[in-house]
Amino acid sequence: MKRERVLTLARRFAVSRWPVEQALKKLARTGQVRHEPNRGFFVRHDGPAAPATAPDPVHAAYLRLAFMLTEQAFGPQVTEQQIRDRFALTKRQTLELMGRLVREGIAEKRAGYGWNINTELIAPDALAHTTQMRLILEPAALRLPGYQLPKGDIARLRRVEDDLLGGTIDLAPPDTLYLRGAQFHEALMAGAGNPFMLQALMRVNRVRRLLTYRAMNDRERYYRQSREHMAILDLIEAGDHSAAARQMEAHLRKVRHSLSTLGFIAAQDVASAQSD
Repeated sequence: MKRERVLTLARRFAVSRWPVEQALKKLARTGQVRHEPNRGFFVRHDGPAAPATAPDPVHAAYLRLAFMLTEQAFGPQVTEQQIRDRFALTKRQTLELMGRLVREGIAEKRAGYGWNINTELIAPDALAHTTQMRLILEPAALRLPGYQLPKGDIARLRRVEDDLLGGTIDLAPPDTLYLRGAQFHEALMAGAGNPFMLQALMRVNRVRRLLTYRAMNDRERYYRQSREHMAILDLIEAGDHSAAARQMEAHLRKVRHSLSTLGFIAAQDVASAQSD
């Protein structure tokens, strides 16, 4: 018998404890786990093993396509049949995949049939351009007169970072870690009260998601970034927005340096942007 702790499962699936507790209670009612008061839930081993979860073919195709696009090995024009043949997808799965790329600004529907790939967003220096834009945009937002991040938002963001540093970084899938980081920066941008700046950052984050998929398995990098996020929150809560902007700038430069070290940004792009 194996005891499953609610907090461990919550961290593994990157959710709060409530849905985990509800799921375990349901499994207990169907007899798949056993609940012992004041001790927890125990997995029963007297039944057949649960079948393995089938991989999501659309997500798998997205990851393969992300690699091909960043390597300039696909596009700039694609048809439905090309996608279906290359990734062994159904018609519905193909439309789901390309719909995701359209929402992220990577592709656009052609007037006739098929899609155009936005080659500017997958060019070799595209990621360098996104980091350059973030270095200009995010510190400036914190310096705007009237910048205000509600205390409730600060507390919520702290809880997320505490959860990440408490072990979720080691357990959550890369997609979840990326999404939480992007949501942190977007929440801080919302404090500027400028919807156009927020929309610009959200667009950049959607593009970065595709461009940095291969860098998402660097777990130690997420620990560093979470600690830096906490430091920025400390300064915002103290009302020192100027210092928070400087901290944000230093944080983004470290992110850019990490991506350069991993080979995702050319060294000359980092060197040429030192005066940003």
